[in-house]
Amino acid sequence: MENFAKDIRWDLSDLYSSIEDPLIPKDLDLARSKALEFEKKYKPLFLSLNEKSFFPLASLLKEYKEIIELLTKPAVFSHLSFAGKTNDAKIGAFMQKIQVTITDINAHLLFFEVSWNQLDEKIAGHLMSDASVANDRHFLEKMRVYAPHTLTEGEEKIMSIKSNTSGSAFSRLFDEVMNNIPFYIEAQGKRVKKTEGEVLSLFHSADRAERKKASDSLAEGLLPHTHLLTYIYNMILADHRSSLKIRRYKHPMDAMNLSNEIDFDSVQNLIQSVKSAYPLAQRYYALKKKLLGLDLMYDYDRYATVQTEETKIDFSECRQIVLDGYHAFSPEAGKIVEPFFTRRWIDAEVREGKQGGGFCCQTTPALHPYILVNYTGSLRDVMTVAHELGHGMHQFLARRSGVLEADAPLTMAECASVFGEMLIFEKILEKEKDPKKRLALLCGKIDDNFATVYRQIAMTDFELMAHETGLKEGELQSERLSDFWIETNKKFYGDSVVLTDNYRHGWKYIPHFIHSPFYCYAYAFAQLFVLSLYQKYKENPKEFIPKYFEMLSLGGSKKPEDIAKIVGLDIRNKDFWKSGLKILEDLVNQAERLSQSQAD
Repeated sequence: MENFAKDIRWDLSDLYSSIEDPLIPKDLDLARSKALEFEKKYKPLFLSLNEKSFFPLASLLKEYKEIIELLTKPAVFSHLSFAGKTNDAKIGAFMQKIQVTITDINAHLLFFEVSWNQLDEKIAGHLMSDASVANDRHFLEKMRVYAPHTLTEGEEKIMSIKSNTSGSAFSRLFDEVMNNIPFYIEAQGKRVKKTEGEVLSLFHSADRAERKKASDSLAEGLLPHTHLLTYIYNMILADHRSSLKIRRYKHPMDAMNLSNEIDFDSVQNLIQSVKSAYPLAQRYYALKKKLLGLDLMYDYDRYATVQTEETKIDFSECRQIVLDGYHAFSPEAGKIVEPFFTRRWIDAEVREGKQGGGFCCQTTPALHPYILVNYTGSLRDVMTVAHELGHGMHQFLARRSGVLEADAPLTMAECASVFGEMLIFEKILEKEKDPKKRLALLCGKIDDNFATVYRQIAMTDFELMAHETGLKEGELQSERLSDFWIETNKKFYGDSVVLTDNYRHGWKYIPHFIHSPFYCYAYAFAQLFVLSLYQKYKENPKEFIPKYFEMLSLGGSKKPEDIAKIVGLDIRNKDFWKSGLKILEDLVNQAERLSQSQAD
């Protein structure tokens, strides 16, 4: 496969020059000395604190942030270095060494979280009412939410130290295994080696034979690793169960919900709202089957383009398309995203050993985010670049909230990325006048929306089934997990899509199941939220754009419902999700009308 982003690699020198950079141990040594001084200075103050005591909370937070920033740089650098070359043992060892060192330093900071969460409610409230900590009040409140689940300082240190040889270790093992599995595609009588990203991109091909080859290749590559991947997932499930018990959570999803600042009932409302709309997805796949001229639609046909001729887009053209879209939305937005290209903050090249998929990584308020994508030249990859740049713009703006509040909860963190995709898609659709190509573009967008809403909820359903069954039964066999995968996806697709034996492997390569259990529902949340958000933008762009920038600049410094209120949206409303689902229905209606007009 041609490399459409050859040599488009990030430049990490804003962090460090290399893994041998002497500044790395120097920064870590400085962080260690500051952490030791921090512990010595403030830990005794908590022990003698009462309602009449003076406590220098503002000074504590200032010094705490300085240490966190010092630790963030080497942590991010090691993560990005490894993501770019997971098959390099030296980099893997470097990352492990950095993680262990940071864990050791963090042990001297743990007393703050533990002591803060053990404070009497009145004393904590009094300290938070001080004007000098007003900008950090939400961070302090968020910490207090975890009070029922916070252990003693000694126990927290054990949990932190052991994480490097438990969940984190299996997470790294998953990445190393997945990023080094050889996948092969039959081409002109030869078996050609491909990366996971290259194989997954073939599911969007207009050629059914290519899609079938991709399905066979993925299954063939994953099958020999089934035992190891199943063991890894079982260890993630077991580690999660242990944390659930130790930290006194009632449900496997509770920790992620707390992190996302959303309650269990609200998540269930989202899940049930989407599942009740599964028939719309099945209706769309019936239309797509007709457009593709198929008697039966198999799982490997779901993402097929309905356009017979596929146009490949070089990365330089992708860059122009995306920049034009962001500049058209707002000159300020264009100004923020352009340096990602000009200053090499993006790694887009497809290469062996590189982490699959895509992400945008936050650094520190003094620096900038970095983006990883695996660009194969498809229009969908253009949308992925637009998506990750949305994250980049969000994180860039949120720097003003500071290192403790820059990261938005996952539910809001996906909003700018999805919004960015919609901006670029609309510009592309506006320029296209050919009805057939417009229908193909529209179907592609519906495919992506359904993958982001319906499929993510089906994946959340799978996770719930795996975690809840694991709680009752312990370790699960691979066939049992594959049964769960088929069962939850069958509810989604119904009779509209035939799920093959190859599809039974589908759960094995999903990184979110390993790295961030119950991450997936945040995608559905964000997609439906942004559909409503985009309606607000279309109604009054001039009024909307300043509010949008305000939203993004807040990062995680306010609750999601308070951020949503800035643009007039109420995510607590029980019927809120219906408005986004209605927009999805309108897209399907539009596709059906376009299809009918061409038939007439």
